[in-house]
Amino acid sequence: MIGAGIIGASAAQHLVAAGYKTVLLERDDYGSATSSRTSRLQHCGLSYFSPAANSIAAFLLKPEFGLKCLELARRAMRGRAEFVRSCPERVRAVPFYVPLTDENAVSTRKARLAFRILSAFSGGVPLDTRFYTAAEARQLPVFRGLAGLERIRGAISFTEYQFRWPERIVNDTIVKARRAGLTACNYTGVTNLRREADFWRIGVHTRTGETGEVRARAIANTAGVWVDEITRMAGVGGADLNVGAKGTNIVVKLPDHLRGIGFDTVTSTGMAFYFIPWNDLHYIGPWDSPADGERKNFRAAEGDIDAILREINMLFPNMKLARKDVLYSWAGVRPRTADGNEPLGSMEVREHDLSPALPNFVVFTGGLLMTHRDAGRRITRAIARHITPTSRPTPIDYGVPRQPDEARWSHEAVRWAIEEEQATTLAGILRRRLSVGWESTLGLDLAEETSHIAAPLLGWDEKGRLAELDHYREETAYFYGVQADAERSVADFLRTI
Repeated sequence: MIGAGIIGASAAQHLVAAGYKTVLLERDDYGSATSSRTSRLQHCGLSYFSPAANSIAAFLLKPEFGLKCLELARRAMRGRAEFVRSCPERVRAVPFYVPLTDENAVSTRKARLAFRILSAFSGGVPLDTRFYTAAEARQLPVFRGLAGLERIRGAISFTEYQFRWPERIVNDTIVKARRAGLTACNYTGVTNLRREADFWRIGVHTRTGETGEVRARAIANTAGVWVDEITRMAGVGGADLNVGAKGTNIVVKLPDHLRGIGFDTVTSTGMAFYFIPWNDLHYIGPWDSPADGERKNFRAAEGDIDAILREINMLFPNMKLARKDVLYSWAGVRPRTADGNEPLGSMEVREHDLSPALPNFVVFTGGLLMTHRDAGRRITRAIARHITPTSRPTPIDYGVPRQPDEARWSHEAVRWAIEEEQATTLAGILRRRLSVGWESTLGLDLAEETSHIAAPLLGWDEKGRLAELDHYREETAYFYGVQADAERSVADFLRTI
């Protein structure tokens, strides 16, 4: 397995359970790239019906595309039900409201049809759908100040589920897989690939400078937006299978009457647009754009932040949000299956078997957090077409691993993250094993004390501890758009929350 985002983690768990001896390689930390920059929602799949919003006839004229959208929605709802039932501790229910307006081109008739279809796929976890008349919609607090409220045709509310934080789902999955026999290696990058007889030889390089080689009968390439980079190492050219799409979100404090409430509509360009509650705050977006330059080190560009603010103020003119109201921001590049007709890639999720050019080599594109278990099963089936397992299959345990309460910072939780979950940096501890790195303070208020606990466990001397602390602050400033590279600016930032 190459790539330990949520898709690689899930595939590794399923392969181990199927009886395969599995090694998972990740050049950075688990869940540190695309998986940490998602919408954080276990989406119900409503967006897959968006092509039908303007014209059901046009949707039906392309039956193959229509069936594909239905299948994606079915998988989303099945994944939603499976995850919510097995890991209720990892999600929270969020009420979402959709205004039915001329701008989003959704009629009550089309909306009822879409939700009727989704409900048929519910798997016992209801959507709690409710439809409102125009008069009722105008009285809903969530629409207070909405532009064109007098022309609203009605509204819909339904329940979405939000992951408490995505990196925890990745690490949960890897912890369970390791306990079942997985060998998982973070900070272990792939440097070369070559086929020799019936095996792949995978050259690796660790962050500490060690080199080595892994021998494998098959490779599952789940490196997200970097899948083509990995495939090219095997010496085969051809068209890229992945297209990166950059998505930007901003975090703001909205009026109290919106606390805990989600809002779902479209931008002026027709793209999906969400106001998603995050404790007392909201994150808003995404603003989509092509992935520019290298597919790493993504952060919110000022132009994208300004575009989101314009959209918010067009929807709610009285909010008058300005750049100073943005508490922090983030951007990530999402893996999309390449499609010559779609500059940002297609919404198709698929596995690519590259045999015979690359024997026993499977690539997965378009992977989504909300359907990661389905992806793990699909990759396992693809590998099983080529090689047989070496041991008996065992049942998969999807439950939450037994561990300290990682949602609450404690000395014990920090030690556990290092000793049991392979954390080696402050970001790995605070943002990916514990939740505090995603709270309103971004973990800046606890970074100093955490560094003192981590230092003896990770072998940092005082110089190393201070360097790691500076790195966490600089990383936070860079990736989340806050000035956090000095004690004074950290304090200034914390006072704004």
